[in-house]
This record gives sequence, C-alpha cells and structure tokens, in this order.
Amino acid sequence: MIEILQEITEWKDMPNMKNGIYHVNSAGNLVGYQSADGELRMYKVPMKQFSKARRKFKKIGEYREELPSDAIQVQGSNGKVYTILDGKCSCPGFKFRGNCKHIKEAV
Repeated sequence: MIEILQEITEWKDMPNMKNGIYHVNSAGNLVGYQSADGELRMYKVPMKQFSKARRKFKKIGEYREELPSDAIQVQGSNGKVYTILDGKCSCPGFKFRGNCKHIKEAV
C-alpha cells in the first residue's frame, strides 16, 4: 500500500516553511509529493533518500501499490504485508539487519 502522509512538523526556526503531502510506498521510499500550493508530482523512480526522522506526519489516506511482476508479497507475523523485490524485504528487520525471515521463507 502507498500511504499518504500529511506533514505536521512545526518549523520553529523557519516560520515560512510550508508542509506538504508525501506518498510513501511499503519500502519507505517516496513515490510522490504534493506541495503546499497543491501540485502533485509523482516520481518514475522512488526516492530512497526520504527520511521521516525529526519530522511529524499524520496518515490521511492510502491506495494500492502497483508492483513489478517479479515482486513477492508476504504477510508478517504481526499481520502487516511486506514486499520482497530484488532480494530486499520492506520489513523493519531487513532494514536494520540486512536479512529477515520473510526472505528465507520465500526462497
């Protein structure tokens, strides 16, 4: 699923900074951005450098993600669905350790 996140960060040092709306895929990559003026820009290649660190967001929606034909979706033990693509899993364990049980089960 693609999550639609409204940034609600209060920028004390930059009072003129305007928050936007971010479209983030299941791997945590940015696939689209809507600026404060309303223009939505969707990226052909997801931006992997997107970070939510030190920022605040609220989820305002979601929609189904179109996945490549070689992607595998697996359900985790907590009920969340993760995507395995190019030998990488979208679960937090893979991001932290570089491996996970989902990849082992898919092989």
